[in-house]
Amino acid sequence: MKKAVLTLLIFMLIIQAFGQLNPINNLYWNHTYENPNNCFALSWEKPDTSYTDTLIGYNIYRDTSLYRFTTDRSFSCNPCIGDTNTSFCDFINILGGFTIRIKAVYNSSGIESGTNDSAICYGIAIGMNGPIKEDLKVFPNPTIGKLKVEINGLKKILVLNEVGAIVLEINTGNEVDLSDFARGVYFLKVFTDNGILTEKIVLH
Repeated sequence: MKKAVLTLLIFMLIIQAFGQLNPINNLYWNHTYENPNNCFALSWEKPDTSYTDTLIGYNIYRDTSLYRFTTDRSFSCNPCIGDTNTSFCDFINILGGFTIRIKAVYNSSGIESGTNDSAICYGIAIGMNGPIKEDLKVFPNPTIGKLKVEINGLKKILVLNEVGAIVLEINTGNEVDLSDFARGVYFLKVFTDNGILTEKIVLH
């Protein structure tokens, strides 16, 4: 009996010791340009704290650089409602963008969790209206799998899921095959000689 109780106590201590590292899940990132405003929204689910130390907040990272600590589970910029803090997207690394990660912070010593999810930001969103935008043709959309991208000066195409993670990169040609991907909404980042365009795709 004593052995069983001791084993249970050890097991509970192990859970408490390692449970405090429960990571963030279901990170959501949305970034758009709505003339003349640059808007973004970042949010995530609270980690399971059933057997953890006290959760005190979250650290928001741009690549490996800490941007800010927050006790909220969302962070956004929407000039349409008066929030004009776009500095989060100003961070540009050598590749021209950065990875967003959120780490849960536990107890007064500031112990951080690992990360399960991440998203990609390509910097401040810039509107591509007029002739450049009008030249872009993506069809068929909605699609059941295969589609084509037509625009002058096409360099490469990235396919991103709803949280901004890259799921496909096409460096040659203008055909995109999403036949093996789950149904839902995707975004094409179309890189051209004149700039970068984004197109929303619905996969049936």
